[in-house]
Amino acid sequence: MFCALCRKHNVDLGESIHNFCSGTDDFKLEFINIHQNSEAHAWATCMEAASTASPNTVSAEQMLKSMNSVTIGRVESTFRTCHAIAKSGWPFTDPDWICKLDDAKGTDIGSVFRNDKSARIFIHFMAEVERKSLKEKLENCKYFSLISDEFTDSIFKSAVVVYVRFANEGKVHCQIVGVQPVQKNDASTIKSAIEETFQINLQLSLASQDCSRKLVGFGSDGTGQNDGVANLVREIQPCVQSVHCFAHRLRLAYKGALENVQLYGILTSGLRNMYYFYHNSPLNKNNLKAIYEAIKLYPAIPFRIGGSQWLPRLQTALQILLKGYPALVLHLNKIEGDSRTSNRQKVKGLLYLLLKIEVVKFSHFLLDVINVLNILLRVTLDHNSSIADIFATLQSTVEILQMYQTRAGPKERLIETVQYFHGHQLVGNGNISAVRTKVLSDLLKRLSDCFCDANQDVLKATFIGSFKLWPDKMKQEFGEKEVSVLSKHYEAILEAASVKISEVGTEWSMLKLELYNRFQNIQTLTWDSVNAHYSKKYPNILALVDLILTPPASSAETEQGFSQMKFVMMHLHSKLMFENVMTDLMTIQMNSPDIKKFDL
Repeated sequence: MFCALCRKHNVDLGESIHNFCSGTDDFKLEFINIHQNSEAHAWATCMEAASTASPNTVSAEQMLKSMNSVTIGRVESTFRTCHAIAKSGWPFTDPDWICKLDDAKGTDIGSVFRNDKSARIFIHFMAEVERKSLKEKLENCKYFSLISDEFTDSIFKSAVVVYVRFANEGKVHCQIVGVQPVQKNDASTIKSAIEETFQINLQLSLASQDCSRKLVGFGSDGTGQNDGVANLVREIQPCVQSVHCFAHRLRLAYKGALENVQLYGILTSGLRNMYYFYHNSPLNKNNLKAIYEAIKLYPAIPFRIGGSQWLPRLQTALQILLKGYPALVLHLNKIEGDSRTSNRQKVKGLLYLLLKIEVVKFSHFLLDVINVLNILLRVTLDHNSSIADIFATLQSTVEILQMYQTRAGPKERLIETVQYFHGHQLVGNGNISAVRTKVLSDLLKRLSDCFCDANQDVLKATFIGSFKLWPDKMKQEFGEKEVSVLSKHYEAILEAASVKISEVGTEWSMLKLELYNRFQNIQTLTWDSVNAHYSKKYPNILALVDLILTPPASSAETEQGFSQMKFVMMHLHSKLMFENVMTDLMTIQMNSPDIKKFDL
């Protein structure tokens, strides 16, 4: 004899006799009544109510209320433990030792659900709550955008991570939908995986009228197959603006402009060798620090280049090279002069690099370029940046690089005519004009193609959605043309969202006037604060603002998701890495509240 509910939900206290989960041959009514009133059966009953309850019913809540206060406290403790485990990306086996720790502290957590299987069940239901919440948000919002990227791993082989981005009353949200394995990396398969992710996790169909009329943007990493995915997404909604991840495009532009430049290869190879020369030798590192102290410079050890933080790292490495140049040369000269040195050839090569005038000049020139590009990258990776912010920063970047074509930058100007650097004589002819011309022309050409997939007129018009780009003082004509362009391009989507397009222009003029009259510093405003004051008064223009805040500027969110996935995989066994478990974990990590703010 067994209890159907306890067996269905695998609620097993592990008794050797009278175990109603695995089965018992004792048919005494006394034991049946004890089991019916037990904590294990209460858990199983609660789980059955939760699994069968629709979003509009309260049977699960009523079942919880029917439990005694001790059991409710145990339920709450277990939920919080499992949420913390999932939020932190730790293994499912952790609840076991956490429960033992609670026992040692005298905390009553009961004897049920102290294993990894139970933790997975709790995590799944918490993820279901987050998915239902996201579904409600998408059903209530006027527009949303898709962000998709591919992930390759020895466990998953290949998977697609899907996010949605939407703006509601001026506040932008970006949340994960799910992770979906794919067999092939072609456009059709990826597009199907995106649709399946929506259907499985949110019970929504992208091709349905309710979803397609809200779809306004698609963001991806910019690889070749995603060009095809963007075209397939436009078949669902022709108005979709496709924006490939600008951070990825920036990296491709930089690498493409410098990959065949010999002087760049020599410099980066030298930076890499110098890093390992000091990183792998505590003696060299300590001696270099002593020289820094002797010449009264702040000690800075050569920095590593490459990796995901490629641009900031290269910037730091160049800054350390130029600032610590005298200490580095003195230390290497000292080592070379020591007859006991075993790696004199390596030291000689590093010294030759540092004293070559072309390398010194190119280092200054490259640092000027990287300083400009790093500002652009910071804006790109800022989650609060819109397409308009990035596009405006890109235009400033292009203008500065064009200026560098005719005159040296601030760093390069310091060494234009010198033959000595920090008191050390340099060797070589010092002519890098041909190299810098090639680098700048190639970089400018590649940067100009970064937004080639989007409608340029619509892209330029989105700058009205960034207060940082508004003029300091009121201009009557400001934004009028842009509002007209946006209203025309998104006419079908705006009408489907019940926006009165004929009133948008008038509302723009009046809202703009009120904001300039009321606020002294217009650049400090945010659209959610404006909505708080004017959403009832100017609903149509604010609905248009929500639309232009919705398209993604990059796929940086997916990169963050990949980092979380890698962290999870480090702590979980591969057998647990099927897609529904990973989706549950990612949903809780990326969408649920912080551990302190988690509310049952």
